Amino acid sequence: MNHHRTWSAVVFLVLAMLVWTLSPVVAEEPDAHGGHSEAADSHGNGDHHFKNALALFLGATNEHGHGTEPTWGLEYARTIHPHWSVGGLIDYAGGAQRNLVIAPAVFWFPFGEGLVLMAAPGVEYHKGRGEVDHHLLKAAAAEVDEDQTYFVMRFGVAYIFHVGARYGIAPTVNLDLVEGHEVWVYGVNFEVMF
Repeated sequence: MNHHRTWSAVVFLVLAMLVWTLSPVVAEEPDAHGGHSEAADSHGNGDHHFKNALALFLGATNEHGHGTEPTWGLEYARTIHPHWSVGGLIDYAGGAQRNLVIAPAVFWFPFGEGLVLMAAPGVEYHKGRGEVDHHLLKAAAAEVDEDQTYFVMRFGVAYIFHVGARYGIAPTVNLDLVEGHEVWVYGVNFEVMF
C-alpha cells in the first residue's frame, strides 16, 4: 500500500470536513412568527439544536473467510436539513484483515430523530500480509496477500439514544460491498454534538 496516498486521502477528508463545518450552510425552518429559526437538527435533543456530530466507533468487522476482527473509527456528520446530514467516516479493521476504509457519507433520519440510514461510497485500503494464510487456502495453490485498493459501498443502519443534550450512543450495523464480497461491520458509535 502506498502510505503517502493513504495519508493524503485522510488529510483531504479531514480538511473537507473542517471546511464544511465552518461554512455558513444552515437548513432553516419557518418559526411560528413567519421568520426563520435556527436549523432543526436530526442530532438535536429537545430545544437544543446542534449542526455537527462527531462519533468514535468501536466494534468488529466480519468478512467471510477472514473471521471477525476488532474495528475502530471516526464518523462526522453535519446537518443540512431536518432529515438529512452529510459527512464522512474513517475506520480500521485490525487483526488479519488490515483494512482502512475512508468514505464521504449521507445520513437520512426518516423520523427526524432516532433511526439513521446511511450510504457511503468510498475507498478501502488493504494492507497485505505478504505471506500465505495456509488455514484459509487449504489445498489451493500458494498465493501472496498483497497491498490492494478497492472501491467500497457501505450501507448502514443505526439508532441514536440521546444521553443528555449533547451526547448519544448509537448501536450500528453496516454492510460493505467490496469486489463482490459482503463484509459486515457492527458496533457502537459514541457521539458528541456541537
